[in-house]
Amino acid sequence: MTSPRRGSHRRRPILVSVSALVIATGLIVVAALGGFAAAPEDPPPVVKAGEEIDQDLFRTTVVDAAVRTVSPKPDSGTYDSGEVLDLTLKVFNNATTSVPVNYLDRSLLRIAASAGPPLVEPSPAGTPAPAGDGPAWRHDTFIPDDEVVSRLLPPRLTSTVVLRFPVRDGLTAPERITIDFGKYELHEDWFTGRTRPELIVDDDGREVVEARVALPVKRGAA
Repeated sequence: MTSPRRGSHRRRPILVSVSALVIATGLIVVAALGGFAAAPEDPPPVVKAGEEIDQDLFRTTVVDAAVRTVSPKPDSGTYDSGEVLDLTLKVFNNATTSVPVNYLDRSLLRIAASAGPPLVEPSPAGTPAPAGDGPAWRHDTFIPDDEVVSRLLPPRLTSTVVLRFPVRDGLTAPERITIDFGKYELHEDWFTGRTRPELIVDDDGREVVEARVALPVKRGAA
C-alpha cells in the first residue's frame, strides 16, 4: 500500500471576488474619512398660487397677497388701519364641526420674504418666537364679513380667510413672499379614545412642510 502523498491535505486557497475587495476597501476609506455623509433633504413640493393644497384637516388655496390701505372698523372685530399686507386664502374645512382659525395659523409653518425678518416663523413647541434685533411682524387671522368678522371655520364649507399684517414700526412690505404649509393627521388619545388633529412631524420632531407657495405681493387700495 502506498502512503498518501505529503501535502495532499493542504487547505485550498480562499477565493475572494474582486468586487468584494473593492467594497471592503471603499468601506475602509469611508470609515477613515468619518463615515457616510447624510443625504440632502428633498425640497418640499412647490405649488402655484391658485392650486389647492391638501392639509387633511383643510383644503387650502392661496388667492393673493396685497398691500392696501384700510380704514378702522371698531365694530367689525378688526382694528388695524393704514397700510396693511393682506394674505388671502380660500379654506375648505373637512371637519364635521367648526374649527378655530388658529388651527390654520399653526399649519402655516413659515411666511417669509427673500430678505428681512420672516412674517411668521413659529418656534418649537408652540412657544413665542424670541424677539430679534429689529421690529417684528404681527398679524391677525379672520374671516371677513360686512358686519362682524368670524374666527371659526364652519364645517364642510369653503371660507375666505385673511391674514392681515400691519406695515408699521419701520417694516417694509416685501415684493414676494413664500409660504410653507404643514399637514394634519388624526391622533387618538389612548386614555379617552378621542381623536385630535396634530401636525405631521419628522423623526427629529420638526413639522413637515407639505407644500410651498411663492407669489408676488400686489400693491393697491382696499
